[in-house]
Amino acid sequence: MLFFDRRPEPVTGTPRWAVLAAWATVWCVIPSAVWRSAAGLGAGLGMSDEWRELQGIPGPGTVYVLSLSVLSIVFASLTLGLVYPWGERVPARVPLIGGRRYPTWLVVALVVAGVVPLAVIVVMSAASWDVLLGVAGRPSPGWVMLATACYLPAALWPGLVVAVTVAYVRRRAQGRAPAPGAPAVRETA
Repeated sequence: MLFFDRRPEPVTGTPRWAVLAAWATVWCVIPSAVWRSAAGLGAGLGMSDEWRELQGIPGPGTVYVLSLSVLSIVFASLTLGLVYPWGERVPARVPLIGGRRYPTWLVVALVVAGVVPLAVIVVMSAASWDVLLGVAGRPSPGWVMLATACYLPAALWPGLVVAVTVAYVRRRAQGRAPAPGAPAVRETA
């Protein structure tokens, strides 16, 4: 398992660029999560009081932005399952299906189900950036530039996931072994 191995090795046949892109997926969402969390915890960050009140910060909006920050990092981290052994097979402790490989079609379907809305969110966010940021009508170029620098890497998230998924599908289509030293397990469709 990735989280317990001292030196996790990618699945055999995974291109180095795909491993780097999977890790980049995680790292590209961290700056926006930090910015969002700081705003939720009360840091001014150039946002108007009206915007804060509208968003319920402090209050329920704080819970929302902190939860969104944690979830974005968790979901981005799932991309690592496309390159590491822990994402290849159902854990052995799961009754009936433990140890079986995840079907490629299921993995791709889940990726598409996540990437399409994510891409839509990125485009819609870019279209209404000043309103989302809470600086509409307020001259604060320094804060806007800093917020943009924090959120811009997150715009790479959908494309990185697609690239890593393409590498995953190619590797699975080649029929490579799922992990170095992994026991042979019956294939499932």
